[in-house]
Amino acid sequence: MKEPVKRSNVDTKDTWDLTELFKTNEDWNKALKSASEYPAKLASFKETAIRSSDDLIETIEVILESSREVEKIYTYAHMILDQDLSAPAGSEMNQKAMDLITNLAASVSWFNPTILSIPEDTITEWINQTPLEKYRVWLEDILRNRPYILSAAEERILVLASDATRGFAGTFSKLNNVEIPARLPMISDASGKRIKLSHGNFVPLLQGANADVRKNAFCGFYNEIKGNTETLASLLDGQVRTNIFKSKARFYPSALEASLFSDRVNKTVYKALISSVHENLPIMHRYYEMKKRVMGLKKMHLYDIYTPTVQDVDVKYTVEQGQEMTLSATKPLGELYTDTLRKGFENRWTDKYENIGKRSGAYSGGCYDSPPYMLLNFSGTLDSVFTLAHEAGHSMHSWFSRKNQPFHTSDYKILVAEVASITNEMLLANHLRTQTEDDSVIAYLIDSQINDFRTTLFRQTMFAEFEMLIHQQVEEGGSLSSDWLNKTYYELVKLYHGPSFEYDEKDSLIETEWARIPHFYYNFYVYKYATGLASAASISSRIINNEKGIIEAYLNFLSAGGSKPPLELLKNAGVNLETSKPVEDAMKKLSNLVSDLEKLLE
Repeated sequence: MKEPVKRSNVDTKDTWDLTELFKTNEDWNKALKSASEYPAKLASFKETAIRSSDDLIETIEVILESSREVEKIYTYAHMILDQDLSAPAGSEMNQKAMDLITNLAASVSWFNPTILSIPEDTITEWINQTPLEKYRVWLEDILRNRPYILSAAEERILVLASDATRGFAGTFSKLNNVEIPARLPMISDASGKRIKLSHGNFVPLLQGANADVRKNAFCGFYNEIKGNTETLASLLDGQVRTNIFKSKARFYPSALEASLFSDRVNKTVYKALISSVHENLPIMHRYYEMKKRVMGLKKMHLYDIYTPTVQDVDVKYTVEQGQEMTLSATKPLGELYTDTLRKGFENRWTDKYENIGKRSGAYSGGCYDSPPYMLLNFSGTLDSVFTLAHEAGHSMHSWFSRKNQPFHTSDYKILVAEVASITNEMLLANHLRTQTEDDSVIAYLIDSQINDFRTTLFRQTMFAEFEMLIHQQVEEGGSLSSDWLNKTYYELVKLYHGPSFEYDEKDSLIETEWARIPHFYYNFYVYKYATGLASAASISSRIINNEKGIIEAYLNFLSAGGSKPPLELLKNAGVNLETSKPVEDAMKKLSNLVSDLEKLLE
């Protein structure tokens, strides 16, 4: 396993091509300087914006023009930063971009209250009878916020407050991605070679067959995390209080309901997900017990979870192989999909490998005027191939949306964001199973697919429950001490993982895992992974079974962006999240997978 190198030593062909955004940093600085004039320009529209429908159209078009350009400036800056979080230049650029966003938001903070001051009959007539019709969805999203919009002066204060409160997530990112990795210990890998632990090699080491390596990686990683929990608890407490402050300022009943409002999701959907997963925990517990038997473990520890149950199939891939596997798996989606994705792979949409200081994990990004870039930390495992397919799903969703929607409806809601990515994973799993008749390989792939359910449906729901609990703790007058966080998180771990594990002194280190999860700074994001899997399970099954009309319906879903409410978009693709059926169907699929694996291995 290769150790990460300095960014300057990474081969250009393995990096994303940011010249699609700006040719040079100098060009970016010129754009930043030019865009700095937008706030004053936008503020000047305040007195004239609603004199007539024509004035409102002009105002909207300038707002969208400035937002589009600033999004491009920010995208370039934060991608430069993510390449190497330790590089001062990237931090400086990102800070300048964030300052511009804050200034721009402050300069138009009057807009939503002004729109809501228009009599309902008047704004309805304007939308129905003038060119404002093309902005209907965008305006209706503002109008439904009527109960939660404040005065122009109060809106401005909230925008300015965001500049003071955004530091919690930023500081966590620095600590988690730069300072903690720098202090992670050296351990011996399976061959006896001394290597330094990192975010990039942590999971691959846990996936290895050598129990001592797994234990040393687990203990080495979480012992370092444990030494930072007081600071990390303080940062998370600050982030949660920020979420609650914003929700209270707008008079939402809770931070959870404030977060769900934009997706038009009721909190009962969130709580029903947790309840449904609780009811089906025995399926996953059954899998863990089988895993323990098959692996021949007298005692199973939490650091054994990532290890493939089928340990004699040593599968490694190059990133190029992973790309070809993804292209083959998505072939049913049509030539436009696969040809576009292939060109993206060939034209450096992807930043492929870990380097020193690079942001951990993976994401798909970009903006309306750029390719849908992907950040990876590809390690050669099957898991990293599935991550590649996952991010490619996001990127193709963005590509279809940006190609078919104007800027103001091109940004799809987060609720549907995980559907395309997980659909790709499920298509990949099915494709790989059809490519072999070897029972051991089939068992390995089934085990991998079960682990997708474990990490995406069960693990993310556990995260969602933890996130709900930490907000309730503060909303009810408590605080997030490291002791309380550790205890609460560990109790959830034991609930979700069941009786097959030892929960001894070493296992108890998992109580600090909350401290390294960046999604807890995303304001109730994680439950959408779980609902995304349930939706994707339905869509992918229909694609695999060649259901009539499903490809057209799915591509229409990808192309729709934010042109309709997310639940409506999913209904048009045949998924109704307002019922329990998608989650129930996903659980049935999981149960069948566990049964298939039991037949092959026992």
